[in-house]
Amino acid sequence: MIMNKLAQFISVIAHPIFLPTWMFLILVSSGLCNIYNTNITIVFSTIFVTTFVIPMIFMFILKKVGVIKSITMERREDRFIPLIIMVIFLYTTQTLFRDVTALGFFSFFIVCNIILCSIVFWINIYWKISLHAIGCGSLVSIIFILASISAEIFLPYLFASIIISGIVGSARLYLKSHSASQVYTGFAVGFITVLIIYSILW
Repeated sequence: MIMNKLAQFISVIAHPIFLPTWMFLILVSSGLCNIYNTNITIVFSTIFVTTFVIPMIFMFILKKVGVIKSITMERREDRFIPLIIMVIFLYTTQTLFRDVTALGFFSFFIVCNIILCSIVFWINIYWKISLHAIGCGSLVSIIFILASISAEIFLPYLFASIIISGIVGSARLYLKSHSASQVYTGFAVGFITVLIIYSILW
């Protein structure tokens, strides 16, 4: 029972919808986002509202009217409209901050997530892939890129992200939300896609 609740807790805090918020906090704590202290709260609040609060409101509405069965989107059929909603609000966020030089890597991360949501949308038509694993893969990949630029700052973040990804993947497997292949493939898709986008755009 305790392990089940722990796995559920890990699944909640590691849900992909939180990724933009976590990524912003990582970039700020590392010093890469050198924005004025007076603006950090405003920027953080905007990111949190546009990438989490508003999408979650839509999820609750969709569940209330019976379009989806659960806001956790465990069923493959429940993912299509939420993925479209996420793309819309990720694009909104990217548009708001694309001219803010200090948030350059954050904007890049958002672009990667927009593309990944689009890829998942099409994969989801045929197969249920792990959204958590894709999110973890994209996070590890972008921190790997940052570590290759500044190992002194980002190597600890890289090690931490790898360990956390293993914990999240294990939690999803423990809950039997996904098969091992769905988790491993999800991580690979997230990791490789970010590297490809970086090599093309950066």
